[in-house]
Amino acid sequence: MNVAILVGGKGGRIGKDKGMLMLCGKTFTEILLEKFQDCNIVLVCRDEYQAEEYSKFGETVVDEIKNFSPLAGIYSALKYFKDYTLIVAVDMPLVKRELAEFLFKTCIEEKADAVVPTWSDGKVEPLLACYSYDSMEKIWSCIKMGERRVYKSIERMSAIYYPIDKLRMFDKDLLSFMNVNTEEDYKKILKVVGCL
Repeated sequence: MNVAILVGGKGGRIGKDKGMLMLCGKTFTEILLEKFQDCNIVLVCRDEYQAEEYSKFGETVVDEIKNFSPLAGIYSALKYFKDYTLIVAVDMPLVKRELAEFLFKTCIEEKADAVVPTWSDGKVEPLLACYSYDSMEKIWSCIKMGERRVYKSIERMSAIYYPIDKLRMFDKDLLSFMNVNTEEDYKKILKVVGCL
């Protein structure tokens, strides 16, 4: 399985590099690397400085389109692997391996441009999703137009919007989709894992 961990976000709202946040003695980055240790992994960084910092963890690649959005990270990951790629945001450390594998497998089996978990209200989780190499074209056309929203590029794809509720068979409480944008989010994750 090809796994791209997006570490590039600046963590503006929490004021820290989210990949370096600690959870029970390990960084979010280390937790995800351990979870996917037997996979092909690349860490997608926002710039050369960040790539240098993260190179101690493993293989890195730098966003080709600087200061854009996670869309640039997905584009860079697909360009790196040139194949189906599971995208995981570094601020989602509780992702379940079985759930991730299911998304990856479904994308390949259905020959979809993407398999994107979707909530019942229509909101999508594009940063824990699988994308095919073919989807790069649609992503690039959005980047060229200056469209930063990931879901807008997915709308152009032949994507499968997979109901999140059906993913409870792999992750009963859907902890995989807990992410950290604020100090409050961080405390919630620490509490769930029992490190608070």
